[in-house]
Amino acid sequence: MLSKITNVFYERIIKPLKEAHSPREEIALGAAIGMFWALNPLVGIQMYLTTANWLIFKLFKIRFHLPIAIAMVWITNPLTVPFFYYAFYITGIYFLKLINLHYEILSFEKFNMIIQTSSSMDFFDGVWFWIKFLLDDFGIPALVGGLVWAIPSAFATYPFVYKYITKHRTELAKKEGITLEEWEKRHVHTLKEIIQQEFSKKS
Repeated sequence: MLSKITNVFYERIIKPLKEAHSPREEIALGAAIGMFWALNPLVGIQMYLTTANWLIFKLFKIRFHLPIAIAMVWITNPLTVPFFYYAFYITGIYFLKLINLHYEILSFEKFNMIIQTSSSMDFFDGVWFWIKFLLDDFGIPALVGGLVWAIPSAFATYPFVYKYITKHRTELAKKEGITLEEWEKRHVHTLKEIIQQEFSKKS
């Protein structure tokens, strides 16, 4: 189980971070936004919400690396969802108690059964089944608990990923015998530059 989670984490998150050739700021922001949506109990629509987030930010000329953001959503994958979502739920229960709102705690076994049932259905039926469960039994505590985890985690992700990418690219630059700045001039491109390069190749 642990090895499967480790492999998924590397293939879906670490590898894309290492292979990305966007500016460090765009990668770090993409990772932070992906982390935010990953740590919300919105199974089935997180990638769509991340893409919508990218489109809205684009209107305000704020750029982030969309593939990295979508990759980060995979932190809550089929192997980890039961544990993450139940943690959101329990966190929300105790957080809401602080403002004198009380909810009956569902057992992890019942919660896991709901996830398994949702996963066995067709996509739209499964999403609808999960939404009804959120609204009826699980929703407010899980959403509140998700935000309690998502907001600080997103803020922490930006500097962590920025430093990680800087270290990784510095090592790559040393292998080529050049500085980090020279490496980025040679290898880093914005999405617009990549599209222009592709069109110039075809013309």
